[in-house]
Amino acid sequence: MGRLRYRIILKYIGGVIIIIGGAFSVTSLISLVLGEGTLFVFYLVLALACFLSGWYLFGRIPERDVTIYEGTAIASLSFLVASIISAVPFILVGGMSPVDGWFEAMSGFTTTGFTMMDVESSHPSLVFLRAISQWLGGMGFVVITVSLFLVSGRSAVLLLKEEAKGKLFPRIARHVQVVVITYGILSMVGFLMLLVSGLSIFDALCYTLSGISTGGFSPTGDVITPSMIPSMMVIMLLGAINLIVYYKHWSRKRNIPGTILEVVKEPQIVWLLSMILILTIAVGVTMTEKNSWLDALFVAVSAQTTTGFYTVDVSGLSAVSLLLLVAGMFVGGSMGSTSGGIKVFRIMAFIRGIHRFVLTHHYPKEMVVPEREVAKEELLGICYVIGLYVMFIFGGTLIFVWHGLDPLRSLFDITSAVGTVGLSSGIVSPELAWDLKMVVIFLMWAGRLEFVPLVVWVYSFFLKETFL
Repeated sequence: MGRLRYRIILKYIGGVIIIIGGAFSVTSLISLVLGEGTLFVFYLVLALACFLSGWYLFGRIPERDVTIYEGTAIASLSFLVASIISAVPFILVGGMSPVDGWFEAMSGFTTTGFTMMDVESSHPSLVFLRAISQWLGGMGFVVITVSLFLVSGRSAVLLLKEEAKGKLFPRIARHVQVVVITYGILSMVGFLMLLVSGLSIFDALCYTLSGISTGGFSPTGDVITPSMIPSMMVIMLLGAINLIVYYKHWSRKRNIPGTILEVVKEPQIVWLLSMILILTIAVGVTMTEKNSWLDALFVAVSAQTTTGFYTVDVSGLSAVSLLLLVAGMFVGGSMGSTSGGIKVFRIMAFIRGIHRFVLTHHYPKEMVVPEREVAKEELLGICYVIGLYVMFIFGGTLIFVWHGLDPLRSLFDITSAVGTVGLSSGIVSPELAWDLKMVVIFLMWAGRLEFVPLVVWVYSFFLKETFL
């Protein structure tokens, strides 16, 4: 195996930088509409700098097939580079410290939703930049890059493998096109729903961008109002469902009611809705009298979809409620969606694997047990991913407890960071020590990647055969 070719890696990072330039361009237009003339020029200069540097990297470096290590390096560095570049406005315009600015940008692109920013006193353009960063991060930089430049061959397969989690079409370009179009349609539906709910155009746009990406950044700084609750729950659920599932059933039924019915029948969606129902009942029973069952349902949907919006003060919930929500945040939404967590599919496969294990050890060896749906190698990989999640959650919690923080609340916030949720028990806040903020930044980044690409990339440095 050849050495890690960082010129090839930089080529695709250049594509990511171009996308960041696009986000700055849209933000500059928003700032102009909102009357922020000086900021319009600032964002425009940032956009031009990103376009020029991105096109230089992407255009000057020839296309080559990439190795699995290079593919995972691209997946890992995409979110890192995006957050570093996008931290600039938060630092220079928002007046945030470098750590807080990077934290805000990383929380955005990883669709986590933790915030260090005082939204009510911030420039509206910064509020929009947060929202659009979550919208882009939700779809995945790798998928967007491939869709724009229609990269073909082995390199595109490896890149898409980190985000798309399975190719349903022979042509990668077709696969990405479906994802992008579906994502756009869902965003339009969510935007219209929030407009009907009575929100302003700006707030509806920001809530939609953060909601459909299961990100959770609020443009107002307030909790979700009662009139928004139905629309926001639908939007969060739409973002937590595999994007390809919508197209698959729409292409068969060609009508909205039939498509919705078929989507709901999907095994992953049945499990997702069942988990939300169980979580709602469990949290509702443990809530105080001042909280309603609607609050329990909303926080259950928010935690399970890893969005992070809330209607109640999470820090005021009981210890039992916090532990139950930890379970929901750990699992997350369906595979191929914008949500975080280990995903419902892995839990399904893991439980079926346990069932198979019990059968093979309970019955005589001569008895033939039907083959399970998930191959042994894939099940082993699922166990590795679950194990990595548990290890990083335990490690992060241990660091927080070592610094004297409450164990349960540390577990809650660390799980929220690793699952890219954004719900906080009160520990993750602007008052958090800078070194612990760096720990959360790392966990948000690694959790968004589901750890495997990051671990494989880091592991490549210790393999002598990857270097000449």
